[in-house]
Amino acid sequence: MSQPDKTREPPYDGGCLCGAVRYSFSVPTIGARICHCRTCQKAMGAPFLAQASFPKTSLNVTGETARFRSSARLWRHFCGICGTRLFIEPVDAPNRIGIPIATLDDPEVIRPERHIWVSEKLDWVRIDDGLPQHPKASPVPYRDI
Repeated sequence: MSQPDKTREPPYDGGCLCGAVRYSFSVPTIGARICHCRTCQKAMGAPFLAQASFPKTSLNVTGETARFRSSARLWRHFCGICGTRLFIEPVDAPNRIGIPIATLDDPEVIRPERHIWVSEKLDWVRIDDGLPQHPKASPVPYRDI
């Protein structure tokens, strides 16, 4: 019986809205966070970004993505056809890649572990999930790769 309040075991499959780009991971996530920073808000066109990170070498992808450097430390990859934001690639951690959890075929399989950048959270967003909250970046490192 699955535990809906826990991250489930891999594999994790997902892709863009039009189906031109598909991805999969066969390893567990090394961390899942909800980011409330203004850059993520604007990049996603949403009040926050729920994202999971993985070892970059574990990413299997089919299809082409375009990318945009949204800050000095992040490349954001997206489908060039439908525009779905797919990968978050940190320049300062070249062995890690993130995905928006909502792009998974089943977004319930990975549960966020904490909120970060809550100092930039929109006033009308209410956080009542009991997860740890950090005003800026998380002081908790990602799990080892």
